Amino acid sequence: MRRKTYCASIAGLLLALATTAGAADKPWQTGTWGDIDTKRQLVDFGPGASSFGGPRPSPSMRAMADVYVYVIETDDLHLELRDVVAIGRRSVDVVPGAAVTFALRKSTVYVRDPDGTEHKLRVTKKIAKAVVK
Repeated sequence: MRRKTYCASIAGLLLALATTAGAADKPWQTGTWGDIDTKRQLVDFGPGASSFGGPRPSPSMRAMADVYVYVIETDDLHLELRDVVAIGRRSVDVVPGAAVTFALRKSTVYVRDPDGTEHKLRVTKKIAKAVVK
């Protein structure tokens, strides 16, 4: 019995360390929120998927959703992001012109709220700005 408890404690410690290490290795940077757009559209989740984590896949695999489009500006980068959420669900709290802390990894941006909560958004457009000397 003691051995199982010991193994469970070690596993919990390793998981905690891995989670901390994963958060630390993101290349965090700062930018400014730009334009925000919201539209409601029918989203096709594809075969074998369930809409917004429902109990089972619906036959049509489509649902109405709120699609948020955000812009983040930095000195050398313009990012357009997309977040698809169920109608009435909260997305990222954004104030145009406010500072934002984010990490960019390939086609994903992780955004931090002031309370430290992270949100994962999909990059739809990434434009490098020309550096003026």
